[in-house]
Amino acid sequence: MFKKINWKYTFISAFIAAFLFCICAFIFINKADYTVSWILYLGSVMFFFTMAITTVKENRKRGGDESTVSLVFASLVTTFVGIIISVITCFILLMIMDKGFIFPGTATKVLQEAPPASIQGKTGGLAFKVFFAATVLCLFGGSIASVTLPFYTKRNQTKQSEPHG
Repeated sequence: MFKKINWKYTFISAFIAAFLFCICAFIFINKADYTVSWILYLGSVMFFFTMAITTVKENRKRGGDESTVSLVFASLVTTFVGIIISVITCFILLMIMDKGFIFPGTATKVLQEAPPASIQGKTGGLAFKVFFAATVLCLFGGSIASVTLPFYTKRNQTKQSEPHG
C-alpha cells in the first residue's frame, strides 16, 4: 500500500491543510478568548476541505480507475501527516507566543471567558482547546473526506444487479 503513495504530493497537501488550520490556531492563541473558539472550528473545516480537494485530485490524477481501498489509504495517510504537522506547529506557536507555556513561570496567554467546568491548566484551557482541535477535529474531518469521497468520485463502480422476480 505504501508503494502507491505519492509522498511529495502527500506532504504538500498535508502541509497546506496544516498551514490553513494553524493560521486559525494562531488567531485563536493571539486572542486567547473562549468566545472566539469558532475560529478553531473554521480551521478544522478548512482542513476538511483541503483533504476533500486532495482526495478528488488524487483520484483524477490516477485516472479514476484506481482501487477505492488504495485511495482511502492514501487520503488517510495525508490526513495523519497533516495532523502531525498541525500538532507540532501549534506546539511551536504556543511556545513562541507564550514563554510560560513550557518554561517555569506563569503563562501570559490564559483563556479568557472560559466556563468554570472546562479543563483548566497553566493556560486556563487554551492549550487543551488548540490541541483538541488540531487532533480530534482535524482527524474527524479528514477521515470523513478520506473515507467517503473515494467512493463518490470513483468512475467505474459496479452496479448491483436487480433480483429477478
